[in-house]
Amino acid sequence: MEANVKPAVLNPIVFRNTVGAELVDILEARGIKGYEELLKVEDLASKEKLSKSIHKKLSNILEDYSDIKEYLERFQADYLKEKERCQSSYALAKKNYTRLKKARQLMRGEFNDGYDILDDIMDFFGVNAEDEIFSASEKQAALFRKQNNVSVDPINLHVWLRRGELDFYSLSLPQYNEQALQEWIDNRDWLSNIDNPIYFKGLPNIFRSFGVALTLVPYLEKTVYGAVRWIDGHPLIEISDRNRDLATCWFTLFHELGHVIKHKNKEIYEGDINSTVSNNYEREANKFANTYLFNGDNLRKAVFNRKNGLEPMTANSLAQEFGVNPIFSAYWLRRAQYHPTLQPHISIDFTEAYQ
Repeated sequence: MEANVKPAVLNPIVFRNTVGAELVDILEARGIKGYEELLKVEDLASKEKLSKSIHKKLSNILEDYSDIKEYLERFQADYLKEKERCQSSYALAKKNYTRLKKARQLMRGEFNDGYDILDDIMDFFGVNAEDEIFSASEKQAALFRKQNNVSVDPINLHVWLRRGELDFYSLSLPQYNEQALQEWIDNRDWLSNIDNPIYFKGLPNIFRSFGVALTLVPYLEKTVYGAVRWIDGHPLIEISDRNRDLATCWFTLFHELGHVIKHKNKEIYEGDINSTVSNNYEREANKFANTYLFNGDNLRKAVFNRKNGLEPMTANSLAQEFGVNPIFSAYWLRRAQYHPTLQPHISIDFTEAYQ
């Protein structure tokens, strides 16, 4: 590894002088040159212990060496005791880094001032100690579990949500304008761009004018499709690119918009979408998304009923029958596991902003 490459975890003992480095400082302060040759030693600064031979030679070089020797022996003992403590701290820090390193995927290079990458990760979370991250992660995971019946990785969830918060605070949003947001939804200008991933990625700029923070954050394993939080009176809608599917992203977005419009100031984490979870909030959000994207719930019902009845169907025939874009009929065919690999699919991912 190159010397200028920042380590993942730095052993804190590197911030302490060895007894050899301390001796080098003393000798150089006294103007003594060629001390390594005089002491018959190489790389004196790296020495953690001074041998009897070195002490004897020093007594011939320095007139007042008895006092210096006493100081160096205390310094050496303190260093070795501190080294033991640092080794323990270093081992724990490496374990913590292993748990937290996925945060690097979403850090965008903003956090570079730490003395190691673990320190940069703590800056990303805005904390002074790893334990603060773990504690907050468990609290968020508890709320997730309360809302969902699927497993979650607490650290990944915290990383993903933290990225959304950072993106929110980087924006200068006008006052939240719910009426303008609803008008955009009702105008349906977005319908002509349903199959355009570039348009979808540009939606954050449109939503910003409504005082809404829409953040598009790459999916992390065992986390969420999307989430809604409220910060300073503004809705923060965070969408992941889980499944890398444009239709899924549209459904997630409109599902979250349903929460924003109908469930103000409610914090929602989506472990699944269009699930059978018996939750009024989720049913209302599903209905909202189904109404705007699928012209109601008949498409979904038809797909599952016809699959059970062994009736043949295609994304295009369903799209024409129910007046939807084919990517949405294909979405339901995949959800029903009706020849899922044969269904049309438009790929989308949010990783380019993090590379």
